[in-house]
Amino acid sequence: MKLFKFAVLMLAMAWGSVALAQGRIAVFDLEAAVLNTDVAKQRLNALRNQKEFKNNLSELETVRKDYEKLVEKLQKDIEILSAEQRQLAKNKIDSKRADGEHLARKIEAAQQQEVQTIMKEIGPKLQKLLPEIIKEENIGLLLPAKAVMHADAGYNITAKVADKLNQAK
Repeated sequence: MKLFKFAVLMLAMAWGSVALAQGRIAVFDLEAAVLNTDVAKQRLNALRNQKEFKNNLSELETVRKDYEKLVEKLQKDIEILSAEQRQLAKNKIDSKRADGEHLARKIEAAQQQEVQTIMKEIGPKLQKLLPEIIKEENIGLLLPAKAVMHADAGYNITAKVADKLNQAK
């Protein structure tokens, strides 16, 4: 029995040293790290301040308000409207919804295009820095944060990567 306990103790110690030798586990959100850099914040802010972008946002808000008014009016008047009038009102609502969806896609596409441009620019810096951070932090397994169901903040290196990218200007 003593021999069994000794063997279990030796196995546990060996397992612990193997785990330590292999490094720690960390999670990383590539997009969040890049978007939290000063460069990305400035570029996205500049995009949001562009005249066309602001006009699209303003138009989207106007369309949203018009849509809500049309829906409210239809709900209020539905009992007194003829079938033809109801159909016309529903068509107007559908048209406003389509306009809003089109504007929202346009705004989203502009933002995504800018994000892709930023990712391409910062990508080479990140490819150089990430192995250095992995070595510094003794990371044996790096997982994408979006693929992990739960990880304490101590496992997440996203902020460290963003800081290193900011310093690597």
